Amino acid sequence: MKNLLVLIFLPVLVQSQMVSKQVIIANGGAYSDPNDFVTIGAFNPETQLTANLATIFTQSVQGMMVHDGFAYVAAQDSLVKIDLGTGQISDAIGLPGVNKFGVYQDRLIVTRQYPVTSGYVQLRKLSDLSFVKTIDEVSDEAWDVIVVGDSAYISVTGGWAATVGKLAVLDMKSEVFKREMNLGMAAVGIGPVFKDGNNLCFVCKTPYMGNSGAIVKYDFNNATFTISTFLHVIGKAAGLINGQLYLMLDGNIGSIDVENMAVSDASLINDSYADLDITACALDVVNEQIYVNFSYWIAPPGIGKIYDLNGNETGQYEVGISAEDLAIDYRDITGYPNISGENHDISIYPNPCRSKLFLETEKGSISAISIFNLSGQEVISLDNVANQSFCLKTDFLKRGTFLIKAVVDQKIFTGKFIKE
Repeated sequence: MKNLLVLIFLPVLVQSQMVSKQVIIANGGAYSDPNDFVTIGAFNPETQLTANLATIFTQSVQGMMVHDGFAYVAAQDSLVKIDLGTGQISDAIGLPGVNKFGVYQDRLIVTRQYPVTSGYVQLRKLSDLSFVKTIDEVSDEAWDVIVVGDSAYISVTGGWAATVGKLAVLDMKSEVFKREMNLGMAAVGIGPVFKDGNNLCFVCKTPYMGNSGAIVKYDFNNATFTISTFLHVIGKAAGLINGQLYLMLDGNIGSIDVENMAVSDASLINDSYADLDITACALDVVNEQIYVNFSYWIAPPGIGKIYDLNGNETGQYEVGISAEDLAIDYRDITGYPNISGENHDISIYPNPCRSKLFLETEKGSISAISIFNLSGQEVISLDNVANQSFCLKTDFLKRGTFLIKAVVDQKIFTGKFIKE
């Protein structure tokens, strides 16, 4: 007998029926107050309440990643792992220069920056943060990391005086350095990275006092790249979905069409606060919403706002002072109410699966399918499916839990499955 997972109809814009999950907020605290520490908050979209999960007794946040029920936080000179179910700090270590994170099977990939002058990438155990090895060949301060198949791609941004951007590649199966590419002066400020089909899109943030930024599109199948420059001040990036990259442009949130490398909207979401800046943004790929932290490095506490992909405000949440990072916890995505009463349910099987995953619907036609890992990174994107049933090859996926989103007659269905 086949095991079924039923995907229940969930309208995109009905906020009261959002997927049950948490939005994790990292507040760095007031820089001028040595007794104001890093706090980790959790916003519940169902209750609309924000609760304090944990306190880290240091100041400033460089990065945060949520994966499989845990938050991994780079807080000044500390690497901290927090259980998002209990709010307990399960592991914490001192690690100067700790910056951003990626995951490959049971390995945590850690990038590092100033004040370290070597050892810019480390591998640690995901379970307890214990040291595995240092990737010594990475030449300079490292920023973001993304894993595709058995390879990890790392943006090597360099220090504040860097004049070029670089890309390092690791073979994670054997845990060795593969190569580093000098992308040139146009890629200075290379940082956040997102996957779009067979390409990786690296956001190159505008250097201090600069007036332009760039996007590096890297084809990981052919190891080739192109660089597109934009006459906008580029800052933090929220995420990429449906070919649109949502990021800071000239102090606001805008969007870029990554297929044509053209600005779609330079001011999709405006920062209308005189005393608050956009200090973090994140894209909820399941509900297709953008979370934006408006805050400042000293008092007063800031405010968080939620927008749809058209820039319409749909809600608010609490943030603190220096609300420097955001991440989405996608663990709890089952148990949706069938609010419409329509016979539009989809079944996927087998669940768990090994090499193939089947999608079927008795009514309507499946037009698009997307698969995301638990960190919210898109690993499969298929358009123009146009069928009532579809067989999806999953043999290249690593073992673990994945989110699935399917579009049937312009309605969105979400669920999760396990790859054995």
